[in-house]
Amino acid sequence: MIKVSDITVYQKCPRMCYFVSKGHSLVKEITPGYLERIILKELALTYGEAFNNDNTHSFLDNELNRISSEIRIIYRNELSGIDDNTLANSVSEVRSSLGNICSNLSSNGDFYTSESVNESLLQSEKFGLAGSPDRLIKIKDELLPSIIKTGNMPQNGVWQGDRLQLTAYAVLVEENHDSVVERGFVEYARWGRVREVLIKRHERRKVLQIRDRIKKIRGGFMPEKPKDAPCEYCGFTGMCDVKSTIASRFF
Repeated sequence: MIKVSDITVYQKCPRMCYFVSKGHSLVKEITPGYLERIILKELALTYGEAFNNDNTHSFLDNELNRISSEIRIIYRNELSGIDDNTLANSVSEVRSSLGNICSNLSSNGDFYTSESVNESLLQSEKFGLAGSPDRLIKIKDELLPSIIKTGNMPQNGVWQGDRLQLTAYAVLVEENHDSVVERGFVEYARWGRVREVLIKRHERRKVLQIRDRIKKIRGGFMPEKPKDAPCEYCGFTGMCDVKSTIASRFF
């Protein structure tokens, strides 16, 4: 079964998929920036409640206090070596964004007043895919996936990687609920912005193509390393300096 998160990793670098398939952990250095993104992700999960609260800023401020005391329990393995000062600094950085987040939440009324559907995991034996969107919401008769992103937000639209990830979830929602999903949402947590995404045919095709490539990687093919691979942020750099097989060059 291919996870939607595998598709996300593939888009960063196909070779990362290869090393993960061989049993190596996808190591992430816990930098202050990464810690911020974890906190933002947890905070974004409360934006719907904040939107419906009379004092949005005060609500989110209190939620940040709660998150700072609970974050180590939720991310026990990842944050085991994080000291109190580092955590406090990251919380402070997120807190400095609250004014901007609050001012933007009001523009997402239709989204935050929609009904949330609790479903922990979506699977499709037919397509060999599995994954859990950050939210599954119901607007009128539509059941729609949404993903939360804590990095940069493009000036217009959404990043291509976010679009493909959302498309993969749309395929899973359709398969699990016998429906047609024509749109979904990307939530850019740092700005409190929600952007609607139309699910397009060529991106559905791309998701299935990447799924098939990941299957081949799991079968032992080592793909070529792309020119724009994020090597400086990769924990597999030491293993990656190998010669590709002739077969991988045609992969």
